[in-house]
Formats: sequence, C-alpha cells, structure tokens
Amino acid sequence: MQNYLAELKQIAPNHPPVTGSASPATTELQNYLSELNMKSPHGKIQVAQADTSGKSDQTDDLLIEADKALGKKGSKAKQDSVKQNNKSEPDREVAEPEEKPSDYKKTASKDGKDKKTLTAAEEHLQLFVENKYPAAATCGICHPKHYKEWSVSQHAYAQISPIYLSLNNKINELSNGSNGDFCLRCHSPVGANLGESTFESNLDRHPTSREGITCVVCHRIDRAYNKVSGRLALVEGGLTAPVFGPEGNAGVKDVLDKPEKFRVVTEEKEPGRKIHNKAKVFAPIKTSTFCGSCHDVTLFNGFRLEEAFSEYRLSPAAARGVTCQDCHMGKIEGKPSGYAEGPAAVIGDVPTKSRKLTRHLFSGPDYPIVHPGIFPHNQKAAEFKTLREWLQFKHKEGWGTDKFEDAVPAGYKFPKTWQSVDDRYDAREILKEQFELLEFAKRARLEVLRNGYKLDDVVVERADVGGLAFRVKVRNGTDGHNVPTGFTGERLVWLQVTVTDRDGKVVFLSGDRDANGDLRDGHSSYVHAGKAKLDSQLFSLQSIFVTQNGRGGEIEHVIPIPFPTFALPRVLPSTTSLVFSGEPATERNHKKGIEPNGHRWASYSVDGSKLTGNAPYKATVKLMAQAVPINLITSIQSVGFDFHMTPREVGDELIAGAQMLWKKEVTLGAEGVANTGSGPILLAPAASFGAVVPRGNAAPRNVAPAKPARRQRLTDPVK
Repeated sequence: MQNYLAELKQIAPNHPPVTGSASPATTELQNYLSELNMKSPHGKIQVAQADTSGKSDQTDDLLIEADKALGKKGSKAKQDSVKQNNKSEPDREVAEPEEKPSDYKKTASKDGKDKKTLTAAEEHLQLFVENKYPAAATCGICHPKHYKEWSVSQHAYAQISPIYLSLNNKINELSNGSNGDFCLRCHSPVGANLGESTFESNLDRHPTSREGITCVVCHRIDRAYNKVSGRLALVEGGLTAPVFGPEGNAGVKDVLDKPEKFRVVTEEKEPGRKIHNKAKVFAPIKTSTFCGSCHDVTLFNGFRLEEAFSEYRLSPAAARGVTCQDCHMGKIEGKPSGYAEGPAAVIGDVPTKSRKLTRHLFSGPDYPIVHPGIFPHNQKAAEFKTLREWLQFKHKEGWGTDKFEDAVPAGYKFPKTWQSVDDRYDAREILKEQFELLEFAKRARLEVLRNGYKLDDVVVERADVGGLAFRVKVRNGTDGHNVPTGFTGERLVWLQVTVTDRDGKVVFLSGDRDANGDLRDGHSSYVHAGKAKLDSQLFSLQSIFVTQNGRGGEIEHVIPIPFPTFALPRVLPSTTSLVFSGEPATERNHKKGIEPNGHRWASYSVDGSKLTGNAPYKATVKLMAQAVPINLITSIQSVGFDFHMTPREVGDELIAGAQMLWKKEVTLGAEGVANTGSGPILLAPAASFGAVVPRGNAAPRNVAPAKPARRQRLTDPVK
C-alpha cells in the first residue's frame, strides 16, 4: 500500500496523505494482499502499518481518498464493468444463466466486515501491472464476445495447466536448470516479461500472468519475430495505449468521433470509460508466420520438439493460401469456413459497426483438469473468492445445491470461508456458467478433432473358423499439417478395438488400458512389471522420443533429456552444424503421425484358438483421443502438481476427459460378413493379401502366398 500511495502522490501531489492502520480490517487486507501476491513495477504491495492509536480504522477512508484523488467512482465503474462484461448477445454460442447481483457483488459478512473493501483494493492494486499489461478481463468490458470465447480456450489455459507446469519443472530438474524459462516464454509471455520464476505456483503469480496467451500477448506485438520459440517483447502500456491488429484505426476512430454516443476517454488521468487511443495496423497478425512464433518449438540444442508451423509451410493448404487463422479462427473449428460478421466491441451497451469477426476459442486436443472455480477465467469468480478459497469449495459433493444443503449431515464442517450457506449458493451460480462454458469448449474440441481425424474403411481379410483378420483405415482429414501435430510426443490418439462373440464374450482386445489408465504399450508400468501383456497390435499415433544413451545406442524416453556419461545432463546449444541433419545427434522425435491428406492402416488378427465358435463375431472400433498419456504423469509426479492436485487426481481427470471421435461396428461370421457401421466393408484385392476375392458376401477363401526365395547368407557355402 505504501507503493500505491507513492504512485498516488505522483498523480495527485496536492492531495493530503493517507495511511492505513494496524486494525483487524487492515490486517485482513494485508493477508489478502499477501495471498494475491500482486507484483508491480515498484515491488510487492504492502499495507503501511502507521501508528494510529486512538483513531478509527482508516482502511475504508484510505480507499475512499484514493478514489477521490484518482477522480473515480469505484462502485459505478464496477457496475458498468459487470454490465458490459456480461451483456447477453443474440449470436452468443453459449447461453448464460440469468444475471443476479449476488453473482458478482459481495456484501457484508457475518462478522460485519465489509468485503467490498477487499474488492476495491484488488481493483486499485491491479492498476500497477495494468499500466504495463492490461488483463483480459479489462478488455472484456468492451469485447464481451471475444473475452467469453478466449476465457475457456487453450490459450487461456496455457499457463494454468498443472501438467504443463510440472513438466516444465521436471525438465529443469533433469537438465540441471539449463532449460531455464524456455517453456514459460510461450505459455506465459507476460510472466516472462515480468521476470517471474518458472517454478512459481499459479496461486502466487500475478493474475495477468496466469492468463497465459492473453489479449496483449497478440495485440501488443509490433514486430514480426518469426520462429523464435516464444521470445517475444511485449509493448508495454496501459489500457489507453495503442493496440495492434489487422484492421487499423477505422473502428476506434469511429468511436472517438461520436463522444455523445459512446462516452469514452483516452487519457489515463481523465475520469470515464477508458479505451485505447489508437489501433495500429500490424499485418503479420493475419499470417501463419505469426502463429509460428510459438507453434514451432526448437530447443537450444536443435531438438525440434514441435513442428506445427513447419508442417504447415509444406502443406497443400499453404500452397492454396489458406492460413492458420482460416481454420482455427473461423466459423467451424479446424476447417476453412469463412468468418462471422458483427460488432467488434460493445461500449456501454452500444455496439460498434459490424465487421469481420475472428473466433478466439482456439480449440485443440488439450482440456482443463483444474477446479472450475479457477478455470475458465471468470471475473465474477475472481472477485468473489481467491484461488485458494475456490480450491476448498467441494462442488462434486454438491455444495450450493438444494439436494446437499437441505440434508447437510450433523457435524459437517465447512472451511471458514465457506461457512455461509449464501456464499455456497452464490458460488454454485457462478459454477453453472463455468460448466456451460466447459461443455461448449468440449463440443468445439470434438469438432476440431473430428475434422482432423477420419475413421474410414474396415477391410476384412479373413472371417472363418481359422481366425479373424481385418484392417482399419485412419485418415488425416485436413491438408494443413500432420495429425497429431505440435507436441506429438505426448498427444495420445489411438484405436480401441474389441471383438466379441454372439454372447458378448470378449475374444480380442487392443487399445485398452492397464490398471493405471495407460495403454499397454512400452511405457506402461504394468507391462514393465509383467502384470499386463504388451499390446502388440496397438495402433497409436503418438510419436516416440528417442535419446542417445552413453554407449551410442538409442532408447525411448517419456521426457527426452539425453544422459551423457562425461557431464551432468544439460540442454545446451549444439556445437556442430545441424544444416544437413536437421536435429542433434543426442535426441530425436520419431514421428508416427499422418501427413496432410494421408492415411495409415491398422492391422488386427485373432487366432482361431481364441474363437468360441459362437459366430457371428462383432468388432467394435473406436478412434480415441486423450490430451496426454498417464505415463507422463508418472514421470513428472516427483515435482508435484499445482493447485494441490495429487497424481491420481490428475490421471483420473485426464481419463475422464478422453473423447471418442468415431466409432464403427463390424459383424463377422464364418458364413458371411455383414457391416453395421457407417461405412462399407471393402474386400481387399488378392494381390494385396494373397486371397481370392469372392463374389457377393461370401467369406474370402485364403490361399497361402508363395514363399519368397531366401537371401543368400554369408555362412552359406559357395557354389
């Protein structure tokens, strides 16, 4: 607070000084500020502990005097902010619950302490960092549609993700800290520019830093950085400073030319609704290269961790002039579909002129696993409770619902912050909106994944008493990049195949999980321990990280940190040129994905000894997607997880979020083949499988292919 007063004195030098007291209310404010751990250009915020014996508590007076000096009316500004931020729109994708004052406005608690003091303090203290990097919630006041979409997006989740943060910490642990802030600078450019530690919990970061790829990360960039793996210098400035975008200043000028209609100001010290004073044209923001700044990740040693942009540059989509934005910011997720039209801003209930609107949802394969009070980003939730307080709200037990509250068991103890039944009901109302947003994002994620992955033909090679054999075709539905793309070493996309007999007895399984939730692949702990059998017919598109071991061979790793025998593990710049090899000799990414417009075949066979004789048999084929495998959680669990999550909680949430993209059921029998799926059964040509193609629906008559001539060996006698 002393720093705040110093700033205040500069703004209003003639105003009489004010100080806080050491009263209980001020102590509560001090604890609150410590919990928020607000950071500013001047250092940490603290409440002055002045000697005010014999005086009444001056905390409220301090904030009132601050409002006067700044020429603000806090309560009205707050109401305007809420009104604009939650304005209902006819074209909104997700319907919002009916607005209630209790959703966003705190009243006096049981002990009589006015909670709005804390909210006002938060608003004032955020001004410090707001003067450099305005928060998304600030932008959302005039851009409610963009904010709502962004708030539940992968960009908004980039820094919040406890899996990302633990992986980052584990990599630094394995590489003896040499990876530094490499991951942070893409996941939280604001945090990187503020100099935050990569190890810091999100509970203690500045709120704007927690926003990950927030508004200013893209709209306060004034130069083309190309592929720099996220090392971006953001243009600093408060809300009224210029922003950068594709359209230029026409929209802002139209608003400023009509003060009687929009009632805005562009000076920091001027009271009123503030907006940026100018929108500058920044043409690169419309290009795919702009996305490549973070979506092509090359480590210091030349290891190509992610190549989404490089794949795009060589794609048919790029050749046609289709950009990343055309597929991922248009009407349909993952498909060029044009753009919506509408007002770019709604200022004081007044919409601006209609124009092209880009979607800011940025759907992808990841999904949130944290408490819904923390994500999606929600200004009402942030004003209502702190992150630590939200973590104590047990929404899964039904807190804030009539079913739970009408039958609270005797002796049930609530945390101090949730002892008020009104608070629990208010929290539930906020979470209803959160759940709607999460469901909307889930549908959008399914849309982009289904546009990227296609489950095509099922080809039957054999269906008789001697056994079953069939193949499944998986196709890349896009021509813009590989699938999966990006962090392919941890993107889990696989086929889950179950074959049952007429009575439903399972005779074959592939793509199922072990007891830990992993696939039965080479990284399954149960397979390694001999408790589960290796799935030799598993079809998975997850890439393999391969590192060079100390003796020159290669070995698979979940986390690709090479372990030399002559020094501690480091991630250092390569000492040799990588022009020809394209990657370091110490590690590589063995890709298994599908190229643009390409396809892969998965082959399955069931030996006749496994059949029960109860034909026909049914094969159920599911194409599944999960953000990351459970073995990654096992590999990074030693560093712990943010938000006090346990490894088991993280794993359970990951498994619960896995989605089935496509499903087909194929009926096979000794006397015929019938298809109950959505696509036709294709019988393979004899040249491909060594079988005679039958007429009609008869099962293929297999013939043994001719044995190829054996190659001469060095040990064979010379003729």
